Amino acid sequence: MSHLKSRVGSWTLIWESTPKGLKGTARVQVQGQEWVLVHWWRDLDGIQILLPHGAYGYDFVREPDEQGQFQYAVLQRQVHHEWARVPVSYGDEVVLPVNRGTKTKLSRIKAQMPGKIVRLLVQEGQKVEKDQPLLVMEAMKMENQIRAPQAGQVTHVKVSEGQAVETGSELILLDPSVD
Repeated sequence: MSHLKSRVGSWTLIWESTPKGLKGTARVQVQGQEWVLVHWWRDLDGIQILLPHGAYGYDFVREPDEQGQFQYAVLQRQVHHEWARVPVSYGDEVVLPVNRGTKTKLSRIKAQMPGKIVRLLVQEGQKVEKDQPLLVMEAMKMENQIRAPQAGQVTHVKVSEGQAVETGSELILLDPSVD
């Protein structure tokens, strides 16, 4: 059986089957370790990945370079983390994520699951500390506090109390350069 081998930066991944479609499950071997079951599903801006030790959301921003080739920037949700110039390869195809420069990026706090906004705890222009509650969201009949991934200033509140949101919906924009 032939396995798809891919690379993300220095990580080597071996996929038992090629990931295709809007959602799926595959067994993946990372860095030659034991095989793990990975579930994924696409949403409006990127992908959600469920691993044995946790769930992660990533946005993919596609931009053309000077030669008209597409490059990608990968942004991890809920944390201010962005990969720039990390080589990603699928088989023989290599994709270089776009270099987003050193400009300050806004943290985009997004809904990790569908739900309803119960209470807003901050307003635009307000400075917040890391882990400070920003809003309360009801999901799966439970109230969850959505917290600031880092210190900064709320630049935009994109939801209102009582509003229903889908997975991946932007809730709040936070500027980490203002603390």
